[in-house]
Formats: sequence, C-alpha cells, structure tokens
Amino acid sequence: MMFTLDGHTAIVTGGASGIGLATVRMLAAMGPNIVIADLNEGAGKEEVARLSAEGTNALFYHTNVADSESVDALVAATLDRFGSLEICMHFAGIGLEQHALETTRDNWDRMLAINLTGSYLMMQAAGRVMVDNGYGRIVAMSSIAGIRGGTGRTAYGASKGGVAAMMRVMSMEWAKSGVTVNALAPGAIETALVKEMHDAETRRAYLTRIPMDRYGTPEEVAAAAVFLALPQSSYINGVTLPIDGGFDAAGVIKNN
Repeated sequence: MMFTLDGHTAIVTGGASGIGLATVRMLAAMGPNIVIADLNEGAGKEEVARLSAEGTNALFYHTNVADSESVDALVAATLDRFGSLEICMHFAGIGLEQHALETTRDNWDRMLAINLTGSYLMMQAAGRVMVDNGYGRIVAMSSIAGIRGGTGRTAYGASKGGVAAMMRVMSMEWAKSGVTVNALAPGAIETALVKEMHDAETRRAYLTRIPMDRYGTPEEVAAAAVFLALPQSSYINGVTLPIDGGFDAAGVIKNN
C-alpha cells in the first residue's frame, strides 16, 4: 500500500521547533495541508515560507494552547483555510527539572496549564471536528517521565502522565467514530531545549539506563508520529508509545 496523506489537513502544535518541526517536515513529504501552531511567530512563518516554496499548502497560526479561545480560533482558521481537519499532532509544551520540595505553586500551575490543560483543550477541539466527520488521527505528546519516576520531574511527570491518561479515555470514547487517539512518550531526545536542560550528570544518568547508549533525534520521534497519522494505522488506538532507545524496558545493563 502507498503511504500518503494527500487531501488531509494536519495541525502541528509546537511545530516551529524541535520534535514538532521535524514532524512538520516529515509530514510535508506525505502531501497534506499543514498548519503550524506556535507562539514563535518568526520561526513559524519562516518554516511556512519554506514549505510553500516547496509546494506544500501551509499556514502559520499564533496559538496559546493554554487558552481555549486561542485554540478554538486555530481550529476555525484551519477549517476556513483548508475545509477539513484529519490530523492533530499536539506537541506544544514546556519542561522543568525541579525537585519536589523546591517546586513552587506557580511552576506547578504553569506546567499543568500548558502541558495538561493545553492538551485537553487542543485534543477536545480537534476531536469535536473529527467525531462529527467520522475520521481523525490525534497524536499527543506524553513523555517517559509520565511513565517512570525521575528526579526533578514532579510537575513535569504529573503533567505528562495526565496526558497519557486523558488520551486513553478519549481513545475509548471516540473509537466508534473513526477517530484514533495515541500518545508518544519520548525519552532523552537531542533537542535545543534538552541541550539547555540536561547537564553532565543528567546525561550520565540517562545513558547508564539506555541500552542504545545514545540520545534520540527529533526525526526518530517524528517518524513514529507520522506513522500514527496514516489511514493504515486505523487499528492502533489508546497506545502510549515509548521512543526511548529501550530506556523503559531496561533493567540491569552489563557491558559484557
């Protein structure tokens, strides 16, 4: 079977950088209309210009995923421009490494507002359109931190674990409407944000538990996202997929 997304429209939140940007570029090769939703207007519009020059129908929309009016406006603009919405890749989010006793209420509230409430708002808004139309692919961004405990991940892990739980409920409720809902759980992925956040000790701690002995790339996460967006992925639903070089599966790792 040919893998193609011709005639489909995809929203990618957080699509101006990192995993979102890698996903946008991989999706573009499959033929859909693409909407980049991000707060970074400069980078987003620059990528839309590049995509348009290469023949992809693309739109940038400045979006705050933690604001319901902003999310609703994004979906409305997508339908107005392209007439349909078949794919929602919700990757916008923030990170934080802070021990539980040091996590402030402000940091907790901000983490959940963007990562968890933002996911709820975006997935719900896309789901409304998709359920009505009888077809859709939603891919949310959880994290290995939402599956396994890690130091400094109290707020972040809670937000990402919540995304996975919410995804499972939505996948159940919308399954008979032709809408699949899945989540990705990346481990250590070499993005610009991770380069800032992961100090030498964090990297050492990760690499002792990753059987592949390296960080992943945004493109390796994007490939999984694009697969879950295909019509042919129709029987994969309610799954949280670790993309972590074997981190979640690992136990004792010997060098001989």
